[in-house]
Amino acid sequence: MCFDAETGLLVRLVRYTDSPVGRLVTRTDYYEYREVAGVKSPSRWTVRWLSGRSAFELTEVQPNVPIAPARFSQPNL
Repeated sequence: MCFDAETGLLVRLVRYTDSPVGRLVTRTDYYEYREVAGVKSPSRWTVRWLSGRSAFELTEVQPNVPIAPARFSQPNL
């Protein structure tokens, strides 16, 4: 884990995973922290691994929003 020296916020997380072909590295970089319900949270992050990269960006965050129980029911097949 790498933290920003001024803010103390997480800016990078590196994980190592053993696999049959050797050690795999996954690196996640966090950007643009915003306050959400009193907690600083990254609004953008990028995940990089051996064969690719994914970028994520949150445009809106609504903490503790009620979710209808029907969303958790098993779908009709």
